[in-house]
Amino acid sequence: MLLRNKVIIISGIGPGLGVKLALHAAQEGARGVVLAARTAAKLDAAEAQIRALNSDCQTLKVVTDICDRNQCDDLVKQTVDTFGRIDALINSAYYHGEFEAIEHADMELWRKVLDTNLIGTMNMTQAVIATMKAQQQGAIVMINTQATRQPAVLDIGGESGYAASKGGLAVASKYLARELGAYGIRVNNAHMGWMWGEPVKSYVQHTAAEQGIPEQNLIDALATNMALKRICTDDECARAALFLASDYASAITGASLDVNGGDFLPL
Repeated sequence: MLLRNKVIIISGIGPGLGVKLALHAAQEGARGVVLAARTAAKLDAAEAQIRALNSDCQTLKVVTDICDRNQCDDLVKQTVDTFGRIDALINSAYYHGEFEAIEHADMELWRKVLDTNLIGTMNMTQAVIATMKAQQQGAIVMINTQATRQPAVLDIGGESGYAASKGGLAVASKYLARELGAYGIRVNNAHMGWMWGEPVKSYVQHTAAEQGIPEQNLIDALATNMALKRICTDDECARAALFLASDYASAITGASLDVNGGDFLPL
């Protein structure tokens, strides 16, 4: 199993990628999965799904707002008190913000996006470093976005603020990889494209209804530029991110993995 006996913290547990990361970590043999989100109900739902797998994985639920460094520190303390170590941190928590052009964007709204996606993620990351240094081992995976690789063209507007925050995260990750490599700590980014899961399903339903077209027409339009000619599922994307947390990626740090079905193919 990919994550046998490992202890994994996953921030941003929700109905999309976050819960899939937790479920697949449990399926891949994790000894402990630490579930973090701002909403207790989301943590309860994720725990119930993990229990339904009948795996040996133990869960720890900690309501956490990553914008609060003290809450991040408390999450780490509870993890170490419960499991004794932290093998990997998957930074999946995010705030998307508005779909709008930069020309008319509200910079105060951008500040909220940056505070969550960049500063908040750094809060959570800094909180685990001391433990991982003491272990001389650890993996940190940033859930990033294809929007940092190429501008998204959407009928509902641009996502420049979100992309800018995640672009900053990608740069910070490379510096972290250099700083922490001597301690056996790896830092990588998984740049997600379109993922077929609850958020994209909602987008397709809403947009198709608004445009008065069949949902399949919109799905086909999204998939037409993808080498695989289909939208990859959030289950597939979760497994790609968890690979970066596994020992199979022990030689990989400071890297950016494109997880998009071949939608973005840099030369």
